[in-house]
Amino acid sequence: MLTLPLFGLVALTWLAMGVTMITLPARWRARIGRVLTDPLPRFLLTQGMILGGLVLLVGSSTQEGHWLWVSVGALMVIKGMILLGASPRLRERLLGRWGRIPLWVHRLSGTVLIVLATLLAIDTLRGTP
Repeated sequence: MLTLPLFGLVALTWLAMGVTMITLPARWRARIGRVLTDPLPRFLLTQGMILGGLVLLVGSSTQEGHWLWVSVGALMVIKGMILLGASPRLRERLLGRWGRIPLWVHRLSGTVLIVLATLLAIDTLRGTP
C-alpha cells in the first residue's frame, strides 16, 4: 500500500532526471559536477540515492520485475555509498572522467532512465489491487 507513493516518487524523479539529461546534457553535467564538489549537496544527493535504492530493495518483493528493481536498488545503494565515502582524490578523478564523457552518452543514459521510470510506474500500477 505504501509502495505506490514511494515508487511513484522514485519513478517521477527518474523521469525528470532523464528528461533533463536528454534535453540539457551539458547543463546536467555541469550541475552534477558542482553538486559533487560541495560537501552538503553531495551528502544530500548520496543520502537520497541510498534511500531510493533501499526503497527499491525492500519494497519490490511484490513486483513482477522483482529481480530488476532489486538489482537497480542495489546499484543505487552501492553508488551512493561510494560517492559518500570516497576520498577527495578519488572524487576528483571520478569528476574528471565525468567531464570527459561525450554528451551523446548523457542523452543515452537519460533515455535508459526514462525507460526504467516508465517500467517502474507500469510495474507498480499493475501490482496494486
